[in-house]
Amino acid sequence: MISGIDHLVILVPKLDDAMDAYRKLGFQVLPGGEHPYGTHNALVPFQDGSYLELIAFQDPTKHHDHRWYRFLNQPGLVDFAVVAANVEDELVRIREEAGVAYQDVKPGARKRPDGVQLEWRTLPPEDTRTGELPFLIDDVTDRTLRVPGGDEATHENNITGIRKLVVAVRELDEAVTEYNAVFGRDATLDKDEELGADTATYYCGEHQIVLAYPTTPSSPLVRRIQQGGDGPFEVTFTAEESIITRELNPAETGGVRMIVE
Repeated sequence: MISGIDHLVILVPKLDDAMDAYRKLGFQVLPGGEHPYGTHNALVPFQDGSYLELIAFQDPTKHHDHRWYRFLNQPGLVDFAVVAANVEDELVRIREEAGVAYQDVKPGARKRPDGVQLEWRTLPPEDTRTGELPFLIDDVTDRTLRVPGGDEATHENNITGIRKLVVAVRELDEAVTEYNAVFGRDATLDKDEELGADTATYYCGEHQIVLAYPTTPSSPLVRRIQQGGDGPFEVTFTAEESIITRELNPAETGGVRMIVE
């Protein structure tokens, strides 16, 4: 069972620079640690249990087999994870029963700066579908060790969590068929006049994942699809105080479209 968004993956050229930039935007940014496959990260955790992962390759000049390495020329919001109760069970349901192209369950690990070793399991789609479909995650060590909460999940900009993630798609019907299989539920179909798109929304706990297909040439989704194909396009945050809807400056977010409501 999928219960919501676990985290959004933001690939950055240099981790320290990205951490400084996000702190200037009013986020609390926590050093995450190092992974055994050549990356290191920082976290922006939220009160709803989700977080932003700022991640960079420690030596980007060295070729990596990691599925995110091919995005180095177009860093930004490249992938997203959803919380699964048991990734082994989801593998059977998604791949064997529904026939969606997912790989085998893979182990994951990270060593925090304080020396604590974290372990989890992921269920990724085929590498060529990275970002087009979510990867699923469950924890081996306690999730609270991986995802900070409490005071560490509060921010000067009053953002409390993720409301919505928009995923750009080239074929809405095909995407809906696959996402129905992944989420085990049907989408709510609608239109988004502002984006100039037909949409399909999945409600997962406090979060919404919205597939958006551009229906007008002027839709900002068109450029995203032309440059990078299907994938995560825009994130909308919830805020503690009632404020006017605003967009954070993409020049300060590393090119990620972020809206605060």
